[in-house]
Amino acid sequence: MPLTAAELEPLLRLALVRGVGPNRLTRLVEQFGSADRVLTARMAELRALEGIGEELARRIRSAGSESETAGVRTALSTLVRLNAFVVARPDPLYPAEFQHLSDPPYLLYCVGDPAGLTTPSIAVVGTRSPTSYGRRVAHSFSEQLAGAGFAITSGMARGVDSEAHQGALAAGGMTVGVLGHGIDQIYPPECRNLFLSVREKGLLITEYPPGETPKSGNFPRRNRLIAALSEAVLVIEMGLRSGAQHTVNYAIEQGKEVLAVPGPVGEPMSEGTNRLIQDGAPLVALATDVIQILRGAGAAQLCDPRPAPPREEAASFPALSSAVPLLALYTDAERMLLSALSTHPAHIDSLSAETGLSIPEILVTLLELELRGLVTELPGKRFVRV
Repeated sequence: MPLTAAELEPLLRLALVRGVGPNRLTRLVEQFGSADRVLTARMAELRALEGIGEELARRIRSAGSESETAGVRTALSTLVRLNAFVVARPDPLYPAEFQHLSDPPYLLYCVGDPAGLTTPSIAVVGTRSPTSYGRRVAHSFSEQLAGAGFAITSGMARGVDSEAHQGALAAGGMTVGVLGHGIDQIYPPECRNLFLSVREKGLLITEYPPGETPKSGNFPRRNRLIAALSEAVLVIEMGLRSGAQHTVNYAIEQGKEVLAVPGPVGEPMSEGTNRLIQDGAPLVALATDVIQILRGAGAAQLCDPRPAPPREEAASFPALSSAVPLLALYTDAERMLLSALSTHPAHIDSLSAETGLSIPEILVTLLELELRGLVTELPGKRFVRV
C-alpha cells in the first residue's frame, strides 16, 4: 500500500536534503534499515559511508531537527493537494523491473491511476522536433497499441513523447509519463494541458521529491525508468544525437526489445532510427507488427483495432479506375505504389520487383498511404488499394 503521511515524513526529510538525491536515499535507507535510523545516526556513522563527507553528513543530521520541518510540511501539503501517492521500494505495487536496476529509486511519487504501474507497457520515444510524418506515426501507433491493451510510456516531453501520450488518451487507454523533476512541476510549460490530462486519465511518476525543478542531468537518468517499466521500446524518428538514444541504451542493457519505425532516407530526424534497423532492430510498419513481435501472430490479429478483411473477401472491394485522381499531389514513391496496387492483393516482394523500390522505402510509403486511408494491409505482408 502507498505510504501514509507518518511513514513518509522521515523519508521526505532525507529526500529533501541537498546532495542526497534518489540514489543516496536508497543507499542510506538500506545501510541503516530505516529513515528514522538514518536521521538519528552519529556523524561518524554517516561519514563512514562512501561519498558522504563532513558537510553532507551535517546536513543529514540536521534533517531531523524542528528547524527543517517547514520544508517537509510544504512537500506533504503539495502531495495532498495533487492527490498524489508515494510507493516505496518494499511495496508490492512497486514495479518489479525497477528492483533489478543497479540504482533503483527508493520512492516513487505518483499522481493518477495506480494501474499504470502494473499494466503491460510499451515505451514510445523519439525526437522532440518530429516531422509531420513522425507526429502522425507516433500518435497512430500509440492509439492502436493503447486500444489493444498496452500502456504507453514516455517522458512527457514535446514532440514524439507528447504525440504518444495523446494517442493513448485518444484511445481511452492507459498512458504513463515518467518525469525528470518533481511531481508538482510542469515541464515544458507548453505541455500543461497534456500534464493535466495524464494526471486525470493516466499516471505520472517520478523519483524526484516535490519542488525538484527540471535539471538537464535528471532527464537521461529518468530514461532508465522508462525502459524498465516497458516490455519494449518503440523508436519513432530519432536523429543520430537524440536524447532518445539514452532510452535505447538502457533498454539494451536491461535486455528489452528495441523496435524501430523506418523513416525517409536522407531525413535527419530518421537517421538514428534507420541506423537501429541497420544494426538489427526489428523494423515495424504497423502497430500489429509490434503486437506480433511481443505476443505472437495470433495475438496481433486478435488485438488489431482495425482488422483487415479476410483473404476471400479481398475481391469484394469496390472496383477502382486504373488512374488515381490527383496523382501529381503524391511523391514519386507514392505514385509508383498506387499505380502498382489494385483490389487484388499484392505481396511486398512483388511490389519491390515492379517498382524498383527497396523494402524499407516501400514500408515507409505504404504506412503513409495507410494513415491517409488509401491502402490496407492484409495478412502475410500483402496490400490492396482502397
